Amino acid sequence: MYQWRKFEFFEEKYAGKSLVPDEVAGKIECCTSGRGKIAVGCEDGTVSLLDRGFKFSYGFQAHTSSVLFLQQLKQRNFLLTVGKDEQISPQLSSVCLKVFDLDKTQPEGTSTPIPDCIQILRIFTNQFPEAKITSFLVLEEAPPILLIAIGLDNGCIYCIQGDIARERIKRFMLQVENRQDKTQCSITGMGFRVDGKAFQLFAVTPSSVSLFNLQTQPASRQTLDHIGCNVKSVTMNDRLELIIGRPEAVYFYEVDGRGPCWAFEGEKKFLGWFRGYLLCVIADQRSGTNTFNIYDLKNRLIAHSIVTKQVSHMLCEWGSILLIMSDKSALCIGEKDMESKLDMLFKKNLYTVAINLVQSQQADTAATAEVLRKYGDHLYTKQDFDEAMSQYIHTIGHLEPSYVIQKFLDAQRIHNLTNYLEKLHEKGLASKDHTTLLLNCHTKLKDVDKLNVFIKSEDDEEETSRMRKEIQLSKCTACTFTLDLPVVHFMCMHSFHQRCLGDNEKECPECEYRSVLEMKRNLGTFGTEKWN
Repeated sequence: MYQWRKFEFFEEKYAGKSLVPDEVAGKIECCTSGRGKIAVGCEDGTVSLLDRGFKFSYGFQAHTSSVLFLQQLKQRNFLLTVGKDEQISPQLSSVCLKVFDLDKTQPEGTSTPIPDCIQILRIFTNQFPEAKITSFLVLEEAPPILLIAIGLDNGCIYCIQGDIARERIKRFMLQVENRQDKTQCSITGMGFRVDGKAFQLFAVTPSSVSLFNLQTQPASRQTLDHIGCNVKSVTMNDRLELIIGRPEAVYFYEVDGRGPCWAFEGEKKFLGWFRGYLLCVIADQRSGTNTFNIYDLKNRLIAHSIVTKQVSHMLCEWGSILLIMSDKSALCIGEKDMESKLDMLFKKNLYTVAINLVQSQQADTAATAEVLRKYGDHLYTKQDFDEAMSQYIHTIGHLEPSYVIQKFLDAQRIHNLTNYLEKLHEKGLASKDHTTLLLNCHTKLKDVDKLNVFIKSEDDEEETSRMRKEIQLSKCTACTFTLDLPVVHFMCMHSFHQRCLGDNEKECPECEYRSVLEMKRNLGTFGTEKWN
């Protein structure tokens, strides 16, 4: 297997010593994040809200018994909880869904705020018999409409759609698997896909991947694959692709079936997606440890890797990745800035990796040009002039041309310089001095055809007229007659008929070595060069 390079593009915040606050006393069953907070649900029925840095904000009793699932809405400051309460009668299930408005609190006569519970729904009814809930997913449609999917261990998905707060809802059921062996039909993960007005739902079991089209009545089902995965090894990326993790690989799915897969071996305990990175917690059965890897799939590198304790929950908030361990310790991992990452790569002379990195992360063109300049400088010092010039050409429009020109004034590099000057003209960024220098390059290369083509190819009549005057209407310094081709232009701006120079085409007979100084003044550069 191809070994991916590992880098430290992320770093642990708070010195890697974060802890879930002591106020969260019970065993953590579920977590959610959003709107600058983390909500933690415990087996004792409490929900705790944590601020940045895992600082305890407040907690409240959401359910009598365990909190099973949480979902923080993003469009409204509502918290949805699924948990167990006291069973009023044998006919009614103890499992219910509650909606809390975190912007409103109940007056309880204490300093601790308790959010207002604005709705309680029984999940299981006579038409929807009770089963173990294995997954929970909420899609925010146009407010106040929600679409809630509740995956069960019997291969069914119960859906609740509508204005939950006002109980203006409809319920329907999706059947994924129908087997006697519940270990093979349990819903282990789901993912909503919204394309315009089309609503689709991915559903994963240990033995299948399915896609439901929720626009049809009843919803139609399409089997995408006959392999699946376990709980918590399912996520969605920002391209609305489903991702599942199996021991042998990570698989991507689109609406028409399985797409690419990545052969990352090991049991996938958690999968996630963060700013274009694939997050993966891989369990090592031999050592009993977990390895947390952040994969940059575009550039085929591991952006961060760390051995951790037993991870119980993974989520993203505060611009960071958060890992909560089974012992209630925590890690907050943030991405380093682009400058730090590039400095790291430059020190290792990994310029191609740096270029791919800035391009894949959509950095501005000026930042990309700076990386290309440094790569060009690196190649120049290695005397790989052709490849160096190819990098410098990509910087046109951002890097001062004189920076490049002064490096290639040596007569042995005239072909590179000519190439650069031609690209300057193609992009319309050449000055009068650049035009004169290019004409001189063509003349020294005795490329009369290219001179004529260059002049005739100019679209700007004013510029064409100016160049024609420079070549055809200017006078020969020696004989003072109007120039006609072939001519020789020196950097000192003196021009001669070739016949007037005879065999001496290397030095201007008028000023000899002063031509070098004159050219440097015109270009505004101060490098060494060997042109005459």
